Amino acid sequence: MCGIIGICKSQDFPLSSSTLYGSRDRVAHRGPDDSGSVLLSRQEGVWEEAQGDAGNWQVGLAFRRLAILDLSPAGRQPMSYRNRYWIVCNGEVFNFVELRDELKQLGHDFHSRSDTEVILAAYAEWGRSCFKKFRGMWGMMILDAVRNEVVLCRDRLGIKPLYFWQRRNMTAVVSEIKQLIELPGFRVKMNIRAASDFLSSGYENPSHTFFDAVHPIPAGTSLSINLTDLNQTIPEPYWHPERITISIHDKTEAGRLFTDKLTESVQIHLRSDVPVGCALSGGLDSSSIAALVHQLHQGRSSTLHSFTSTFPDTDIDEKEFADELARHIPLNQHFVTPDPKTFLQDLDRFVWIHDEPVGSLSIYASYCLARLTRHHHIPVTLNGQGGDEILSGYWQTYFLYLRELIKHWKWPTVARHYWGSVFFHGNPELIRQTPVMFRRYRERDRWRDRIRFFKNVEFPLSETFNQMLSLQGQERRVYEIRKMFLPRLLKWDDRNSMAFGVEGRYPFLDHELIELCLSFSPESLYQNGWVKWPMRVGLAGLLPEKILKRRVKLGFETPQNEWLRYSLRPSLEDWMRQDHPIHSILDPSAIRELAQSVWNARRADEETGQALFRMFIFDRWLERFGVDCSFS
Repeated sequence: MCGIIGICKSQDFPLSSSTLYGSRDRVAHRGPDDSGSVLLSRQEGVWEEAQGDAGNWQVGLAFRRLAILDLSPAGRQPMSYRNRYWIVCNGEVFNFVELRDELKQLGHDFHSRSDTEVILAAYAEWGRSCFKKFRGMWGMMILDAVRNEVVLCRDRLGIKPLYFWQRRNMTAVVSEIKQLIELPGFRVKMNIRAASDFLSSGYENPSHTFFDAVHPIPAGTSLSINLTDLNQTIPEPYWHPERITISIHDKTEAGRLFTDKLTESVQIHLRSDVPVGCALSGGLDSSSIAALVHQLHQGRSSTLHSFTSTFPDTDIDEKEFADELARHIPLNQHFVTPDPKTFLQDLDRFVWIHDEPVGSLSIYASYCLARLTRHHHIPVTLNGQGGDEILSGYWQTYFLYLRELIKHWKWPTVARHYWGSVFFHGNPELIRQTPVMFRRYRERDRWRDRIRFFKNVEFPLSETFNQMLSLQGQERRVYEIRKMFLPRLLKWDDRNSMAFGVEGRYPFLDHELIELCLSFSPESLYQNGWVKWPMRVGLAGLLPEKILKRRVKLGFETPQNEWLRYSLRPSLEDWMRQDHPIHSILDPSAIRELAQSVWNARRADEETGQALFRMFIFDRWLERFGVDCSFS
């Protein structure tokens, strides 16, 4: 897990190596253990290391290392293989042990215990087809001297970031957007479409960034850059979850298969040469991961470290559930309580770390959790992110499923869900959530009307949420995983964990587990008001009943509305009294009206509070990065 930069340029374009190194070291937090770089040029058809710093190099690769596998110098990057391939890679390929054994049988020799060397050997053996064989998370750049090209690839879900920016005679590839600020010709300018999506809906299109002309490499694709003319190919997908058909309808079978595959995923995600902990919210997903780690590590002397954020005396505090799991399995528990004061103290670095505006204060709770994790010298944590997405476990998705049933006149089935939620050991939260969901959709439309963009600015309407509403069945499930929820959550979690040199791992997001879940029928996912039924069936006996039958889901939430209405109100009032960059986009009176509606509301209005926070954090982003928000 690291930070990388790669620059491809024409030989006659002058660029000092110090620019490459400066860009690399802007993300020293991603790799506090080591750094490395190499400058390469092509002479008479042969790629070799450039001598000195005449600026006539053509490819520069630089790396900040967080040492996780093979802590020796043999695991350093940039790494070369057979003097024909060079790589910088941010991430891990967890099935490298099996791949290394397979490659040894094919005649490859290895000089390290790192997964990076396996990646290079796999590429040398299978070319770009090797990406289909990898189970893990990565953003990588491979210089292929045989084909005279650079290959860029990102993992199937985009767990690890990878961005590119082009100008005449140069292409730059980075782990974090802030690295581009070092480069000549880069302009810190706002992407209007991304800004309007975020401000009006809170959703983000994963194919855009908030910076004009900066593009993410699409998740689950690879592309190449020709080193003769710097032209790049169209991103080519290597993963096609939309082709998976439903084949499993029995709920008991789904539970058994799910648990077996999740256990396998946890097992390979534990591969590490440094200590591994667990981010524990107390919810079903993170508790399942911790329980499986304990099961797999029975007999070992060390106790699993768990990390939980708490909010005492609030209805979102999850400490009781983390404590319940600790009574069930041995845990070395650590807790942190984020508060408004520390948020304001951390605000400048928090905004800088994230590169782009974040959607809620819950992201700050995860930031504090990562800091706590590093403080206790745990460089790797397993995370429960993804369980809701792969099993359609959000209340929104449950209601969209019921909506589909109604559209197809399957009223008796809908009635069974509601009737079963009251009786037959069901979850009556389904009934309570029904008016909540209707209210949230109404509120979303109501507060969006309050946001007044200046009339001379044409903002395109957000399509992300409406697109999900237009889809049905399997197509919608894939969209929720690949587009709707996970991209922004994974981006935020990457920045939080790497801000403190911690590698977050996500066993639920193993692609083989996702493909298995997509083979489950929608009917097998829900039972009498309960969501994620295969997990509850499969893990029965492994988790305490209090967690297994927990009715509501939170997950590192913060008392955001309370903070906005009370502790943060003086800071917000000061902010609104002053002139700020956001006023060139939004009508200041509309922001004040929105704030008053939050402060005066008798009942907490989640959507309005979210909108106010987004405006505040968006403005701080504009200031912190000096963003040009003009429309020229």
